[in-house]
Parts: sequence; C-alpha cells; structure tokens
Amino acid sequence: MHKVQNDAQTQTSLAQHQEAMTTYLRDPEQIAPPQQLDARRVGVYRDLVFNNVESQLSTSFPVIHSVLTEEHWYALVREFLRDYRAQTPYFSQLSAEFVDFLSHRTANPEEDDQVFHTPEFLLELAHYERVELDLFMLDREPSSLFQQDTEENLLTRVITLCNVALPLVYQYPVHQISPDFQPSEPPAQPTCLLLFQDDQEEVRFFELQLLAYHLVIKLAENQHSTGYDLLTELAESLQLPTTEQFYEQGAGLLKQLHALNVLN
Repeated sequence: MHKVQNDAQTQTSLAQHQEAMTTYLRDPEQIAPPQQLDARRVGVYRDLVFNNVESQLSTSFPVIHSVLTEEHWYALVREFLRDYRAQTPYFSQLSAEFVDFLSHRTANPEEDDQVFHTPEFLLELAHYERVELDLFMLDREPSSLFQQDTEENLLTRVITLCNVALPLVYQYPVHQISPDFQPSEPPAQPTCLLLFQDDQEEVRFFELQLLAYHLVIKLAENQHSTGYDLLTELAESLQLPTTEQFYEQGAGLLKQLHALNVLN
C-alpha cells in the first residue's frame, strides 16, 4: 500500500516538475525556472528550445524573416512559443502550425502597434511560403499528356491539373514582397497565382489573369470533362458569350498551362 502511494506521489511530483519546466521554457521572460535546478543548465535548455524553433521557422519563412526586423521576428517567435499549442508532434509540421497561429493571432496594441508594426500581409505571405514548402515535398504523379499535344488535342481530351500545381488567390501580391517592397494596403485587384513544381522539382509561380484563374480552378476539380467542355462550363458560369474568339483564347490558355507541364 505504501509503495503504491509512493509511486503515485512520485508520478505527481514528476508531472508537476515537467509542467513547471515547460512553462518556464515557453515564457522565460516572465516565468522563473524551477528553483531546484541549476540556472546554467536550465539556460542551456531554454536557449536550445528557442533556437531550434526559431531556426526551423526562419528556414520555412525566409521572406517573412527578411522583411521583419530581427527584434520583431524574435518577438513573434517568442509569442508563438509562449501562447500557441501545437496539434502535431512532428517538427516538420511546425511551419503549418505557425500559419495557424498567425490566423488566430490577436495583436496586443501595446506590444504590436507601439513597439512593432505587424504588416497586414503577414498571414497571406506565411500561407504562400508554406504552400511553396508543401509543393516542394510532393512527388509528382505520372502525366497522361505529351509535350507535342496540340491545342486541338487539349480541347478534345479529358485534362486535369497535376497534383504538384495549386491555384491561389490573395489580396496582396505575395510573390513580389521583399525587403524593398512591402505594400501598406492591398491593390484594387486580387493576385491570382498558380504555384507548381517544375521539371527540375523547383517550385515556381505563374501569375494568372482572372479568367485563367477560373479555368485552372475547373481543371483542378475536373474528372471527366474535355477541354472544350470545361471552357463551355466556364463561359456559362461567368455568363460569357461562347464565341469562336472565346474558345481560341481558352485553347491558348490551355496550351500555356501545358507548356508549364502542369496538366494531366
């Protein structure tokens, strides 16, 4: 009986110690380390946790890391470590958790507006950089199309978007953001992009006009329609006249996409 009680007390003590340690590691600026631990050794763990998280995030979000000041970037990582509770044990998924953190983040006026100015485009930029990483990690599925396919072939056969291409739309021109270009407000027109993995397995972007974006969306959802049928459906959904010029323009768009090797 005494052994069971002692074991239970030991487990409780260990759990309390672990909670105290993790609470400190999450917020060392506000929380004191467990008293029974050597300060120097605790400091090693503290720096190791922060540096590992910061290194992973700065690698995953190089543009965000470049446009924020070093002080602002470190403060954002500290906030993520302190306030966010990740839903996955995989370190490789940390960047996805960071995007989720930003999507639910409520800025503190004292910390954010007066000390730092968090750009309005930050969430969209984080999403864009995360998608780049996701596409880079994918293996391409075999394609049923051939490089010599003509516009006529693309109109008469069933075509779909390949698995390593993704249409995206943003308020901000996220593909242009850099230390030298940081828009303060979104432009009048949204930014439509096609992110894709090229033949060298590098992720690239292709800027789309609105009509092309709607066509790519239909390609991504398609299972049985030919190129001609897709263009007809597109014209109906956008209430456009199905003129010969429309189909010529649509066939040209399909040929452009085929040249990028993003069609199946």
